[in-house]
Amino acid sequence: MKKNYLFPHYFQWIGLAIAVISFVALCVGPNMDFSIRMPALYNGDISFDEESNSGFFRMADTGMFSIAMPLLIIGLIFLGFSKEKVEDEFVQYLRSQSLIWSTYVTAGLFILGTLLIYGITYLLIPYMVFFVFLLLFILKFKIALHHYNKGGAK
Repeated sequence: MKKNYLFPHYFQWIGLAIAVISFVALCVGPNMDFSIRMPALYNGDISFDEESNSGFFRMADTGMFSIAMPLLIIGLIFLGFSKEKVEDEFVQYLRSQSLIWSTYVTAGLFILGTLLIYGITYLLIPYMVFFVFLLLFILKFKIALHHYNKGGAK
């Protein structure tokens, strides 16, 4: 018995809505004065200064990025891993080929980023890897599916 771990088709629309709203929030968020207190596993620096709010299991002030980025990833997961209207073997083949392709490209981009970007800016590279992977997968899969539906399958 084959298990199908895909979301229902209507999750594509939910994922698209979440992804668009989150992307807009990421673009507009740095220009807004938005702050929210959230529980943190660890807050602060590694100095363990007793007078500051640093430490484990504390409340942390965070901005739009900490809320919008996880929502964007959830939206992209819904968008990429929900069933198509017609989910046959060839669509599953296109999905698996797109996953493999996006894995190779993301690994290459990660290696290039590791070799060419240094300093504090490098910390963005590992943080963005999963986002880039999902985005590349969705783009490759949707383009391949579009070609297949137009009769141009290889």
